[in-house]
Amino acid sequence: MKKNSNAFILIKSLTMSEKRYFKIFSERHTIGERNKYIALFDELDKAEEEVDKELKLKLKKLGVNPEFISADKNYLFHLILRSLNVFHDSKTYNLEIKQALISIEVLFHKGLYHESIKLIAKAEELAKECENFQLMIDILIWKKKCCGYSLGLKKAAEVNSEIDKYILLLNNVKRITDLYYESNLIQATNEKQSQKEVLKKLNSILSQPELKSEKHALSFSAKIFYYLIYSNYYYSLDNKQKEYDNLQKLVDLLNQSKTYAVENPLDYVSIYNRLLSIKKFFPKSTFFEDIKVLNEFPKKINIRKEVVAERVFIHTNTHELEYYLINNNFQEALNKIKEIEKEISKLSVDIEPYHIIYFYYLHAITLIYVGQFHKALKFINKTLNEFGFGERPQVYLRIEVLNVITHYELKNYALVSSLLKQILKKNTSKNILTPFEEHILNALYKITNAKHLTPKEETSIFQALVNALNKNKPTSLLSSNLLNENYEKWLTAKLKRKLVYELYK
Repeated sequence: MKKNSNAFILIKSLTMSEKRYFKIFSERHTIGERNKYIALFDELDKAEEEVDKELKLKLKKLGVNPEFISADKNYLFHLILRSLNVFHDSKTYNLEIKQALISIEVLFHKGLYHESIKLIAKAEELAKECENFQLMIDILIWKKKCCGYSLGLKKAAEVNSEIDKYILLLNNVKRITDLYYESNLIQATNEKQSQKEVLKKLNSILSQPELKSEKHALSFSAKIFYYLIYSNYYYSLDNKQKEYDNLQKLVDLLNQSKTYAVENPLDYVSIYNRLLSIKKFFPKSTFFEDIKVLNEFPKKINIRKEVVAERVFIHTNTHELEYYLINNNFQEALNKIKEIEKEISKLSVDIEPYHIIYFYYLHAITLIYVGQFHKALKFINKTLNEFGFGERPQVYLRIEVLNVITHYELKNYALVSSLLKQILKKNTSKNILTPFEEHILNALYKITNAKHLTPKEETSIFQALVNALNKNKPTSLLSSNLLNENYEKWLTAKLKRKLVYELYK
């Protein structure tokens, strides 16, 4: 399959403002009365697929020579990048510092050392504000050079020693970041190891000098990863209260910064998303206030606004849906799905399958609870057709289980039997489903393959499943297993011959 060119991919990512600015920027590149690159840009922008043969014919009709189409697209790609550099040159502190460094270097090579030092002073303030140690080191290297040629070697030596401070801070945040990634990898393989093994590895990480206390995290950036590591630790312990406490401290820390959220919008949304994922379990928390804060966030940033808005939309709606399901408010969950369907059509959602798969899972289970089985199949089939098992195995296989449950409800017993065989075979090698899930699937297989099963016998099978689940049921909401709760609600509804939402009216 032919890959799209870099120019085509970049054009499809541009906002209307960026497209408009490119056309102004590229006016200098004209051939006769027709701007060659604007013509190529417009044709790529209009095309749904990139087909060079069709593109060449369209360019010929416009009087543009398409003979060197590959080279022209490559030049167009770099021209768009140059226009984006100018368009976004001061939208974040980091971009402003990088532009300043270019000006500083130009002034230095022209021998205008004092003028360079004035720009360096401004760049230093910006780098301190956003805590970018890498750029600060670059700034100080130019400061050292300018001072050496204008203020003497003594001053240059003083600046050189100042660099050591930022190398120390950079090494500290790098070390704590390494430990954070290590804790994440342990967490990712959690289900393949015993809890004892996981905690042994995490305790080894927490014993490192940098993590003994918060004061050993020497910068704002280092403190972020410090709290994330402890959040990972308490997540593995299933201690929701302490995980919540660490995430709340982290978000409070982020909100004290004037620059972090604006400079790192995707990281900010990711951390806030994690806080919301646990905050919904605390009845007296400010869950909906935080939902509102995150929904308002895209309005406050100057760059990647659309990308951030898409992520916020998926994350906040995921958490709201889950909140309503936890609290058995199925009508609100259904209202939320209707609201999502209206709004999502306005977005061009391009977010990792990891998040979308779970988003669709929540849609499907809500619709099963309210008896809209055909609509549930729409989201189940969308997931199974558009994504692969490897993109989020734990949830993907649960959606396959929902597929079985939905077809069971629709009395498609022959299909249920076939699907069950596929899932159980897959789970033999993947070992993802819990023993209780296997009991449910085996029970459904027994029911759908029985030649003469009375309603009383069917009820007896479901009762046995509920009894088995209740034996190990936790007493605290904070330690409850949402997966088992979802199954329990459905099984209880089957016993009473009702839909799930009818049990909680």
